[in-house]
Amino acid sequence: MTLTPAATNLSFDYLTLLSVTLVAIGLALFIVFQAYRGYRHHESRRMLFLALGLCLLTIVPFAFSIVVDSVAQLTTLEPRVRSYYLPMASRLSEVGGLGCLLYSLLIDAE
Repeated sequence: MTLTPAATNLSFDYLTLLSVTLVAIGLALFIVFQAYRGYRHHESRRMLFLALGLCLLTIVPFAFSIVVDSVAQLTTLEPRVRSYYLPMASRLSEVGGLGCLLYSLLIDAE
């Protein structure tokens, strides 16, 4: 079984996108971990909500995307999953993350 040039390009494109996404997730995890360490060290609710907000804003949407793409390769998903449910779940996570970041900026210092 040989792959056509179009299939080879598609595989390369997908692997490139996956690689960049994994690098972004790694960087985001490192930043979230540093914020969580700040929370543990200083016992500051601000740092806890900063870590949570960054996680919801960066890691969760990437994870949703990887999971949906992986499931889509193994099964047939309705187009609505990619066109509505994935973007809606990602946006809701981002709104929650922005809310946590805003809360971390507005709460009184302990």
